[in-house]
Amino acid sequence: MDTLRSILVGIDFTSACKAALAEAVRISKWNQAPICAVHVIESLVLSDLEEAVGGHDPNFRETVLADTRAAWREFAGGISGAANVPIDLRIAQPAEGIAAAIAEYKADLVVMGVRGTSEGEGAGTLATHAARYASCQTLLVQPGHAGGFRRIVVAVDFSEPSRHALETAMRVAVQDGAEVHAIHIYNPPWFRLHYRSSTPQATSDYRKQFLDGLGRRLEQFCDPGDPEVQWVAPKFHVIDHRSHGEGIVEFALAHQADLVVLGTRGHTNLRDLLLGSTAERVLRSAPCSILAVPPNC
Repeated sequence: MDTLRSILVGIDFTSACKAALAEAVRISKWNQAPICAVHVIESLVLSDLEEAVGGHDPNFRETVLADTRAAWREFAGGISGAANVPIDLRIAQPAEGIAAAIAEYKADLVVMGVRGTSEGEGAGTLATHAARYASCQTLLVQPGHAGGFRRIVVAVDFSEPSRHALETAMRVAVQDGAEVHAIHIYNPPWFRLHYRSSTPQATSDYRKQFLDGLGRRLEQFCDPGDPEVQWVAPKFHVIDHRSHGEGIVEFALAHQADLVVLGTRGHTNLRDLLLGSTAERVLRSAPCSILAVPPNC
């Protein structure tokens, strides 16, 4: 399996960001990959501040950048291994600034705090945007997370994107010695056109045959071809749930998972996973960190 080659960590100086930075440093050491921090100063906010200051400080932007660098040195100095991480300061619209940095550094992983500066539970606006649209893997770290991941849930819908997610989950499990739960959320076909009223053809034997077939298909799909991960021995779960997003969240909560791995494109059950209501449910309600894996990563 490929190792990571370049890691970018988004910095907003929040508590969630501390956990993200510590995790990025840990992953960087494991993969021996270069790491860079990026902090985007919102251009509109800076312009408003400049207008408020007026012409009293012609070096206002330089002062802001110097103050931010000083804040970064103090922030990174409190996290083991982060003191020597370089930081790239940008003045831009936040989502555009992060996207540009990913492209310039050719990052194959961007790490961010799951909540950022947003209030309340769930993923913040910028974290959600990154998970949806970043061209590389995006790890959203929960506040307070420390050390390796112990229990990983990976959502499988038998598509090629979910295979990429599975391979990534296996790689993380190898690195951290974690257990992997591969889950397939399904909506029973005997309910789909009858408003959850079972069709006469859905006998108990038929249902058992259907579930046994899904279980075998899931195990075959997850059979690792790489000898390096043979020992991971994932556990398989076929779950009946009306909502794919809620099913993932409920399973992660019940099994005390600390990481959910999702493919960002799929078909059937996870169609438009990070483009619609399923994504909003997972990002808003997941009790753990989230790793979003786009195609071909």
